[in-house]
Amino acid sequence: MKIIKRYWLLIILGLLSFFIFSYKLQSASSFEGDLGRDLFEIAKISLGNITLLGPKGSFGGIYTAPYHYYLFVLPFILSGKQLSGVLFLNVILFTASLVFFSFHISKKFGKLTGFLSGLVIMILPFFLFSARNPGNGFTPTAFFLFFLTIAYFYNINKFGLVKMLLFGFLFGLILSMLFVYIIVLIPVLIFVFLLLKKKEKFLIFLAGLFFAFAPLILFEIKNNFVMLKNTFIDKSYLFFVNNTNLPGGVKLNKNIFANSLDLINKMQSYFGISIYLVILFLVSSFTWLKKYKERLLIFITSISFVILAFLLRFQYSGHYLLPFLTLTAFCSLIIVSRSKLKILILTISVIFLAITFPRNYYAKAERNYPLIKSRVEKTLEKKLISKGDRFNIILKRSDDAPTPAGNEYRFFFLLHGYEPQSDFLYKDSQKLVIFSEENAIDFDKFKTWEMTEFDHSKIKKSEIFMVDQKMFVYVLEK
Repeated sequence: MKIIKRYWLLIILGLLSFFIFSYKLQSASSFEGDLGRDLFEIAKISLGNITLLGPKGSFGGIYTAPYHYYLFVLPFILSGKQLSGVLFLNVILFTASLVFFSFHISKKFGKLTGFLSGLVIMILPFFLFSARNPGNGFTPTAFFLFFLTIAYFYNINKFGLVKMLLFGFLFGLILSMLFVYIIVLIPVLIFVFLLLKKKEKFLIFLAGLFFAFAPLILFEIKNNFVMLKNTFIDKSYLFFVNNTNLPGGVKLNKNIFANSLDLINKMQSYFGISIYLVILFLVSSFTWLKKYKERLLIFITSISFVILAFLLRFQYSGHYLLPFLTLTAFCSLIIVSRSKLKILILTISVIFLAITFPRNYYAKAERNYPLIKSRVEKTLEKKLISKGDRFNIILKRSDDAPTPAGNEYRFFFLLHGYEPQSDFLYKDSQKLVIFSEENAIDFDKFKTWEMTEFDHSKIKKSEIFMVDQKMFVYVLEK
């Protein structure tokens, strides 16, 4: 009872955030693209297929680390190999990071300040969206909030060898899961270095950070540095620089000043509160702040924005903004908490964010988990595929989404004991299952790499049927 009386605001915040993050979660989760890929890989790991690689990054041929796959394996198994296990662990992780942050705000600046600060973080659109979308693009946001809270509220000078290694490993884990955190790499290194009185401890921090890349380093050593060769010798990094590896990629301004304004405008929908107003607040705060650590926070946030504007001249995707948005939100709330008007500012922020709350996040997803599950089960009922067949899968969507491998469909085949061949082995496949959102495929014009590898000219037998009004299935056999 004493714990409840002491922490009742934090308990309310935790329960409320869990509800907000998980409300209509399964029906609103779009089971396609990255989520389908992740669940397929998690399912393979649960069956004993260990991997050293996570998803492929946007830069060249370099893959990210697989930490988020392994993070979700246990809840996936405990949930009976359902998507729900992955979704709810992500919600729990974000709720925990939010309560962790609010707890330390409460200790330093007051319980009401901590509660209101937590409410602000909870309904910031980018944080809410990340909490409802597990994966390497969004899950690191929670880890980064943990990291920033530790960096600011704890005296890292008192960290021993193990704690400093783990502290460095935490940031290395974040960076290796999503390379776009390079935007905050230099600012974080500056922050940690300047806070440490014994600078040799910084080397321990770097060692922990470096160790987080061990799976990727081991893979490179075992495979003759294939990722680095592909990226820099074969120059696949040019696809990133020329913005040609994202379909319909957003064109960015090469002028860093014009690009800065463009990115600020793009951030508005993710942050909810005007970035111009936040920048004005942080700049003006620098004049009256006396605490070294808070001034340093504003300084590294400013540096991260310059790096953001410089790097994102080449390619843009919404989750690329998350490292900067998380740092900006953290910095702003710390500075607000030191203000005499903190309760007023936080209350107004909560009201404004509540009024502009993104209700569309709760809309039913068009391509949801039950729909894909039903399509695969109806396909298997036709008994055109046997467990011993060498078969592969292609997904032909009505839009330009770059998901020809159809990992969300592969996932359900795998759960039923039908393991499709790798999407690098279409040439060796005996059968091909094509899930098409178009009502008729013109194979004379359907000349994708995957289809060319399978070689339609060798087809001896084919079947076509509808599984629902929006999906046709072709089963081709050589």
